[in-house]
Amino acid sequence: MPVRSSSTSWQRKSDRVRDAIVEHWRLLSDREIALAVGVSNRTVSNHRKRLEEEGRILPRPQSTQPVEACLHVVCTLAISPAPLNDQLYDPVDEGEPSFLALVEDVRKNGILEPIVVSGDGYILSGHRRHAAAQWLGLERFPVRIRHDVSYSGNQDEFLRLLASFNRQRIKTTAEQLREEVALMSDVSCTQVRQFRRDAAAIDGNGVVQLRNRKRRSAIRDKLELRDAIVSVVNAERHNWPLSDRSVFYRLLNIPGLVRNDRTRVPFANTPTAYDDVTNMLTRLRLDGSVPFDAISDETRPVVVWDTHRGVADFVRRECDQFLTGYWRDLLQSQPNWIELLVEKNTVASQLRSVAGKYTLPMTSGRGYSSLPPRKEMVERFNKSGREKLVVIVVSDFDPEGEDIPASFGISLRDDFDVPADRLRIVKAALTAEQVRMMDLHEGQLSKETSSRYRRFVEAHGDRAWELESLTAEQLREITEVAIRGVLDLDAFETEVNREQREQHELTEKRRQLRETLIDDIDDLD
Repeated sequence: MPVRSSSTSWQRKSDRVRDAIVEHWRLLSDREIALAVGVSNRTVSNHRKRLEEEGRILPRPQSTQPVEACLHVVCTLAISPAPLNDQLYDPVDEGEPSFLALVEDVRKNGILEPIVVSGDGYILSGHRRHAAAQWLGLERFPVRIRHDVSYSGNQDEFLRLLASFNRQRIKTTAEQLREEVALMSDVSCTQVRQFRRDAAAIDGNGVVQLRNRKRRSAIRDKLELRDAIVSVVNAERHNWPLSDRSVFYRLLNIPGLVRNDRTRVPFANTPTAYDDVTNMLTRLRLDGSVPFDAISDETRPVVVWDTHRGVADFVRRECDQFLTGYWRDLLQSQPNWIELLVEKNTVASQLRSVAGKYTLPMTSGRGYSSLPPRKEMVERFNKSGREKLVVIVVSDFDPEGEDIPASFGISLRDDFDVPADRLRIVKAALTAEQVRMMDLHEGQLSKETSSRYRRFVEAHGDRAWELESLTAEQLREITEVAIRGVLDLDAFETEVNREQREQHELTEKRRQLRETLIDDIDDLD
């Protein structure tokens, strides 16, 4: 037993020494590390040699070794991107076509050109290759060590050499300007930082001054609700992104859930409970309990333009996507023209895959659809030459949701002259029968301010249910059943089989034409 205890103690001591070396090898000597850990210089020296052999840290220079000969294979974590690199150049964009092409090249061929690093392990040339290696999870790669350069020792000299190594890179105008500032100055770091500050300065009367920082209070009295929200979001991972409202309706199906741990107020279908959920989802995303990409807001679209850093990225992406994205019109053999009308954007995002499976046009009405989408739907129908226009409607089970299908159909008939005998409106969801059969929660009180309130209450009672009461799987299944119910399935399957054959033909043709296209581009160089 004492032997085992001694062995364990030695291992802990050894691990402590190795950890100290890995953490401090760039800045501290063996003697300084030995004093900090409380061991002999020889112990640190022996561990350092083993770590160098393992590639976990960079080897020290040998007195007889020229700079050009310092080629080694090291662990990925043994070197680091130079912090100054972001002063000169933009961060590596891992979504850029050129970077993704580099990843595929490294995957196929490995790192062909060694990454150049300083003696203290900071990258001078090869930041993108290093990022590609990390993307692929490579554990080791070749590096060329410049022991005559130290980031820690002389950052100005390091920055000038960094710029020199990257002269051949394709760069933005701002990167080129910062590069020239670094090369012309003896105090490169200071000059580049000042240049960036001056270039980024924005002054004027329109600049808004922010109020004092106000931190959000910690969640204390709603821990049960917090845990329930996290559980619901994680359980619906395959349906991400979710809307706030869909999370709210999932919570209504949890028996005994309370809004507040202290007062034990039951969680119910009320505006205040909904506000609790939206507020909680905000906090949980900010503290990392819920990923940002788990929740979306379809009512606040963001426009981002499809731009490129240069022609090379654009051409590479176009070549990669050449003759891809072919969709055959799977409904071209159908006797009727079929479209999908969805009341809400949040629900439309859940049904996009179903509509795509059948190449079905889908309109999101955001309540009662405006005139332009109705006009465009009729124009598509008239252009198709089909016998009937079939509109499958997905809307809430409430006064407005029950009225939308008939109101939409009446407008197509009376405003756009679609003959009644050539028009069919089918409500797929949400219906009174589905509410009963699926045993949904108690619902919420219908809005008495609605002009359709009395008629709805007389027919169905005063309770209403929104589409979010259904899970995404339930809604997709109901909608697909409705679609297949109005299709000529034999004609549809014939088109599907034909598309599969065409896809195989396109794959081979794409390969042939892409090779020819690349050869033509090379001839232009």
